[in-house]
Amino acid sequence: MYKLRVKGDKLNTTGERIAELRVARNLSQNELAGLLQLRGWSVHKNTISQIEQGKRTTSEIDLSLIADALHVTIYDLIQGVAENGVNLMP
Repeated sequence: MYKLRVKGDKLNTTGERIAELRVARNLSQNELAGLLQLRGWSVHKNTISQIEQGKRTTSEIDLSLIADALHVTIYDLIQGVAENGVNLMP
C-alpha cells in the first residue's frame, strides 16, 4: 500500500495555506476550531495545529468546512498545490 506524501514528508498540501489565511484574518487556532465547531466539526485547536504543520490529512469535507469558516473558496485553500510536489511513498 502506498501513501500520498508531500515534499518534506507532510500529510497534506493545504496546511501552510490554511495557516496563512487564518493569520491574515487575525484568528488563533483556537478561534478557528471554535468556528469549525459551530459548523458541526468537533475539532480541537491541536487538530488545527496538526493540519497546519502537515501532520494530519484533510478530507474534502474538512477543507469545505475550513474554507467556509475562513470565508474563502476551496480553490483558495489549494492554490499552489502543484508546486508542493505530491509523491507516492511506500
